[in-house]
Amino acid sequence: MAERLTVRVLRMAPEGQAVAKAEGSPRVIFVAGGAPGDLLEVEVVSAKSSFARARIVRLLSPGPERRVPPCPLHFAPDRPGPACGGCDWQHLDAAAQLRHKAALVRDCVERIGKFKDVAILPTLPSPQEWAYRNKVMVPFGERPGGQGLIAGFYAAGSHQIVDFPACPVQPEISMRIVMKVKELAGELGWRAYDESSGRGLLRHLFVRTNGEGKALVTVVTHGQQLPGAEAFVSRLRAAFPEILGIHHNVQPLKTSVILGPLWRRLWGASVMEERLGKFSFMVSPGAFLQVNTGAAAVLYDCARQALTSGGRTFDQVLDLYCGVGTLTLWLASAAGRLIGVEENRDAVRDAWKSAERNAVRNVRFTGGRAEAVLPRLFREGLGRSVAVVVDPPRAGLTVPVLRFLTRPSVRRVVYVSCDPATFARDAGYLSRSGFTLAQVQPVDLFPQTSHVELVGLLDRPGS
Repeated sequence: MAERLTVRVLRMAPEGQAVAKAEGSPRVIFVAGGAPGDLLEVEVVSAKSSFARARIVRLLSPGPERRVPPCPLHFAPDRPGPACGGCDWQHLDAAAQLRHKAALVRDCVERIGKFKDVAILPTLPSPQEWAYRNKVMVPFGERPGGQGLIAGFYAAGSHQIVDFPACPVQPEISMRIVMKVKELAGELGWRAYDESSGRGLLRHLFVRTNGEGKALVTVVTHGQQLPGAEAFVSRLRAAFPEILGIHHNVQPLKTSVILGPLWRRLWGASVMEERLGKFSFMVSPGAFLQVNTGAAAVLYDCARQALTSGGRTFDQVLDLYCGVGTLTLWLASAAGRLIGVEENRDAVRDAWKSAERNAVRNVRFTGGRAEAVLPRLFREGLGRSVAVVVDPPRAGLTVPVLRFLTRPSVRRVVYVSCDPATFARDAGYLSRSGFTLAQVQPVDLFPQTSHVELVGLLDRPGS
């Protein structure tokens, strides 16, 4: 029989779970869905010598920061069935989420990066707590016995789809499109792709929206054939005049990577305009763009402040992993010349168009992996005072990129990160090579979740 304990929740952990302990025991218990101050009855699901993981059986007494999750599919101790894994912190009030995100950043910086006395600033809130996401990728599955399609997010730690009728962090237009596509796919006889057998057609629906409520829609399939494509496009267009373009992406591999290499336009626009601050950007369906447009402006302001901190100016600024150039253009007025580096060729094309569209003349963009592009840029000569802005994937910077950042001409690094742990690891590496971590600014790009974005400022002493 599984071990049952009564535990008190002490704080939140970097992975988003709660840290709890039983009275008189030093063993740490990680509990999903807990809130600081909760008194819980839990059941241990796995155990090591110094810690265990447990699930909540009963909420005996709620902590002061707990609230009832607005979404009926979010985990709650008294709700049966699997919980949607899209949001893990809806049960914490908004102010508590901000406090705990700053605490998570501090924990990673001190524990992983080995820093002491670094200024971790209070988390800046998102302008919107709900309906803030400008894109959604929804997997499809089959009901038991082949009784129709389901569409929703995966339950936490699994590939079990939790079917949903709505989602409070998505715009209404995105969810209405998802529901209509599910209906049309069923009528057209599209079978959902099955991961275990590798059979079936429909894998995901990808909807990207902008601030004006317009949308680009992409159907992701396992095979190249899309039966009834003309009828699908016609009926979807009739239902949603807000749709600007409909696309088809093919992912033939047995992988968890959502988008495949083959794209084709079924109808309409190849790009969509999005406004961010005073800038207008053209975004193709597969290009990277921060999922929270309003909070992205807050984040980019923080990056600009870090770049210009202390009144510094630089001969050149490199923006690595620049995507469609949103941050590059945001920083353009703060530097003499900027070079954006991005491996996604479609994004590079979008970035050039956006620079021309916004009449920004002091930027250029180059395609390729940062590891391959950086040696060429340094051979061409970048000047004696270079600042580098990085916004890498969750895995952080590779060792070759870190080594290039330690070159003497690199005087400042502005590190934008969506993962405090890999940021702390990379900041620790740079600190051992002559940089000082001056401050870290957390920004809440992902309300209702444990994820947090941050901007770290690293300088060489005497810069």
